[in-house]
Amino acid sequence: MTTTLKNTKICIEKLNFDSVGKISLKLEDGRVIIVPLKYFPDIQKLPVEKRKKYTIVDDRTVLFAYSDSVYHLEDFMGLESKWRER
Repeated sequence: MTTTLKNTKICIEKLNFDSVGKISLKLEDGRVIIVPLKYFPDIQKLPVEKRKKYTIVDDRTVLFAYSDSVYHLEDFMGLESKWRER
């Protein structure tokens, strides 16, 4: 049986900064995406306590209280040009 994610809604449940230099996104389906913070300098500049002040909007967008940047799930997956297609 072939499984496709094309019409599946992938939702961010929470973020985690427990691994030094990395951000982890826990998805509602149980998967975890771990990405180096070096790809997100605005987040990397924030002290750990300020990184924890975030809001998840529409299940796929992350806003940080101490940053003006807006991040979409696709950004963390290396598909930043794809978020407009959803």
